[in-house]
Amino acid sequence: MRDKKVRLIIAGFEINTWDMASIDSAIDTPADAWSFSLFDEQDHVLPAGVRKGAKVQLYYGDELLLTSVADQVQEKVDRSGYALSISGRDLAGQLIDCSVPIFNGRQMTLDELVNKYVMGGDLKGLFKGTNIQNNAWLKNKVSVEPGENIWDAIVKAAAVTGQHVWLEPDSTLSIGDPFINAYKVATALRLNKPDNNNNALSAEYTEDASNEYSEIKLLGQDGNAKNLSASFKSNSKAHNRLKIVTMADIETQAEANTTIDKIKKDNDLQAYRLSSSVQGWEVDGRAWSTGFYVNFESNRITRATAKWAVMGCTFTLSRSAGMLTQLRMQRQGDWAQPLLHKEQRK
Repeated sequence: MRDKKVRLIIAGFEINTWDMASIDSAIDTPADAWSFSLFDEQDHVLPAGVRKGAKVQLYYGDELLLTSVADQVQEKVDRSGYALSISGRDLAGQLIDCSVPIFNGRQMTLDELVNKYVMGGDLKGLFKGTNIQNNAWLKNKVSVEPGENIWDAIVKAAAVTGQHVWLEPDSTLSIGDPFINAYKVATALRLNKPDNNNNALSAEYTEDASNEYSEIKLLGQDGNAKNLSASFKSNSKAHNRLKIVTMADIETQAEANTTIDKIKKDNDLQAYRLSSSVQGWEVDGRAWSTGFYVNFESNRITRATAKWAVMGCTFTLSRSAGMLTQLRMQRQGDWAQPLLHKEQRK
């Protein structure tokens, strides 16, 4: 495998001699954070375009990892030499920072929000496009409050359609299920003893019962004051623990059943976690990414031998450790899409 450089292109100017780098990505956290730094005994004069607010693209070799703008550009000099640091967040950071303009009429659809304030308006030109997996509910409207940031408004409007929101590396705004077409990693993560073709440097497996219940009951009432309920019961839990949830906006039995399944999956998602550190930034010839499915095999933590979904990954580069990837995983199948958001009844 040929060596691949970590390349940062800012305002058309490429820098690929970094001493330290970090890129942090997570499915359930918007605005991937990144930072790059280098040191040289010789001073440098930066091109005029390399400044705060400049467009940034981060590459691993020829593979695009992230599209962003630079939040900070910092230069430091002393008797030993010159240091440069550049940091920022992906373009979701712009949607978090900026508010929806005040306008007449607070009800908007997801399509209107995206076209008016992401593909148009002040942020026009930053984003490549949009990819909406399910258009069935796009006519549903949501209330947008004055001063609400654009990201929160989009997330709320996407929840009206029961979908998640995230950014692709090329700055495409995706709305749907991040695992619907999950890439299945061909190379299993292995950490065995004795070392038998291990490719994981470390692993940490956690089981957490704080959000687990042996019985969950959901209580609601439809528009005709008819009581609705749904329940889940398991005999496999260590202790009998009851959780009763009341929800006022459940209108049908189908909604009650969907909601109880969502609550159960959210609890399961937090109950099992695996983190692992691996050498390098790639697997199967491509960079690691959130949304991957991967098998973990170990005779040292046998309970962690299972199928996992990559929820977050952090790429790091340093002189001492080289290139590492820290993976944060949760069990395959425990992810559940957002419940259909409903506006409060007038």
